[in-house]
Amino acid sequence: MKRICIVILILAVFLLAGCGQAPQPAGPVDDPGDNGVMPSGPTMGRVSEPLAVDGLSAGYRAAVIQVANTDIYMAHDGSNLFVYLETEGEGWVSVGFNTTGGGMNGANMIIGHLDNDSPAARDDVGKARSHSEASVSVIGDFYFAQENGKVIMEFSYPLSFQEGEGYSLNGLEPGETYTLIVAANSSSNDVNQHNRRGAINFIVEP
Repeated sequence: MKRICIVILILAVFLLAGCGQAPQPAGPVDDPGDNGVMPSGPTMGRVSEPLAVDGLSAGYRAAVIQVANTDIYMAHDGSNLFVYLETEGEGWVSVGFNTTGGGMNGANMIIGHLDNDSPAARDDVGKARSHSEASVSVIGDFYFAQENGKVIMEFSYPLSFQEGEGYSLNGLEPGETYTLIVAANSSSNDVNQHNRRGAINFIVEP
């Protein structure tokens, strides 16, 4: 009898300890915070010659940036920037460039998606709570694929951005720090709807 009472007492102590902890609410999916994993050193590495835009991360010498459940590699050759992005899902993805802490407003956004099952790219201008297509797109080589539950996007783009579009930036200067914003929809190609996003600062290697 004494042994049973001791067991009951121990169980009661554990139950009371558990009840004293408040449940932890899940964070919002649409979190605009700086929630990425920043590697040490430059995060847009300089390369000696243009990279092949072929859907492969080979040739990117800087460490991977992880933000919004997305792996991103970036590089530049002094004239053009190169971006490789890989994430789980079957929807659209985008990256944007802005001043440090600038968020989406005035950001230069490059969006990849499927249009009637064909890869498509958009060059958009970010606004406070929306974005719209730029009148002129200067996206260079472009690769986009959705396969086996994974999305891969890669593209080239001039380091100097076109004027008159409303971008906060004229371009990316080597040695300077900027904000990279990432947005995606895990299951839809409707570029006006996203279910995850994030932002992180990065350095352009001189």
